[in-house]
Amino acid sequence: MGPRQVILVAGINKIVRDIEEAEKRVRQYAAPIDAKRLGKDTPCTALGYCTDCKSPNRICNDFVVIRGQFVKGRIKVIIVRKYLGY
Repeated sequence: MGPRQVILVAGINKIVRDIEEAEKRVRQYAAPIDAKRLGKDTPCTALGYCTDCKSPNRICNDFVVIRGQFVKGRIKVIIVRKYLGY
């Protein structure tokens, strides 16, 4: 199921130490900025940090972790030596 090839492109600002730091980065940095950009009415747009709200406008609902892949070479990750996005 799904595409035969998956290509992920990310800036160096997305590289973190572990899963916990990745989730913290999303909740405390990226999600509040993106929610504000999208004009969402959430606590994080006003406060600038996540409060783990239950708002229907919340944008940090899903976190995807890829721990492995059955098809060798299907997923390719390209790291760009620039800060890209949030």
